Amino acid sequence: MAWIVVGATIVGVLALGCVGVSVAGFWMYANHDRIELIDSPQVSEVAERACASMRATVVATAVSPGATPAARVRSLREQDTAVTAMVAQVRSLGSDRLRDDLPTTDWLTDWESLVAARERYADALSAGGDPHFEVPTADGRPIVDRMNRVGLTCEVPPQLVDLP
Repeated sequence: MAWIVVGATIVGVLALGCVGVSVAGFWMYANHDRIELIDSPQVSEVAERACASMRATVVATAVSPGATPAARVRSLREQDTAVTAMVAQVRSLGSDRLRDDLPTTDWLTDWESLVAARERYADALSAGGDPHFEVPTADGRPIVDRMNRVGLTCEVPPQLVDLP
């Protein structure tokens, strides 16, 4: 009879241990940083607020495709300034905080790459050329695809990539 009590005690301890490890594992999984998402509230709140401001400026400064080259260049540069300001606001959180939410640094770099490509386009347009705009790519795909999949309410406005 004593061996039944000892056996039941061992089984009970093992069962409690399994439950404890399972709960701890679930807790760690539920609270881990998902590397494909900007999921830190401190980062996402600032990014979404800055993005909303950027998007409003981009829409407000857009010109029709038939606008003069000078008006198009002015619009491009105003929009790029809005994107650069958004990136600066998010970067102001500090490199440690941004590194802790893995895709944030890459996401910001993608925005900077988009601005650089748009600036080259604006320079060529300003010089009297008839440039063709291509969205930068990463791994053979437009960076906009990656930029729009980080879990934020901050899709790249079409006015930034659909250039005549």
